[in-house]
Amino acid sequence: EMEFPEIRRPAREIWIDPTLEDLETFHDRFIRSASLLSVDIETSGTLITCIGFSTARDIALVIPFYDARRKNHSYWPNGEAEATAKRFVKRVLESPRPRKLFQNGLYDIAFLWRADGIRVFGAEEDTMLMHHALQPESLKGLGFLGSVYTDEGSWKRLREDIETVKRDD
Repeated sequence: EMEFPEIRRPAREIWIDPTLEDLETFHDRFIRSASLLSVDIETSGTLITCIGFSTARDIALVIPFYDARRKNHSYWPNGEAEATAKRFVKRVLESPRPRKLFQNGLYDIAFLWRADGIRVFGAEEDTMLMHHALQPESLKGLGFLGSVYTDEGSWKRLREDIETVKRDD
């Protein structure tokens, strides 16, 4: 990092506006052959607003369910498409393979069960618990861990920037 005056972020490919076809394409290209699937959900109240899947440092899929810009607040064009997307998430998470990695998985796994009846199989890793085992006195939130272990900027801020750009389009 000291060799360059500018901040150099790693290149990433993040699918943020998927179609139903994109879900299957991502599954076939990345999830099917993966040994580990990183999973994270975002919630609001009793709803899952989006869920992210990643099989490597440079590729991720975000499956949105909530969209404040739409009248019915659903990202998907109709109830049938949303149900299909939820069945996709259920199929991926209820499969024992690939192994699953969570950040505070106890929360996410319980929330997935309560909100949508999704049982997670193969949840074997948890970044929050692993970090706590190494550094029990430090913070354990994903934002903090990302700032310590990666070269990424604040992705919560990135999401706000993306939403602003979309509103301006």
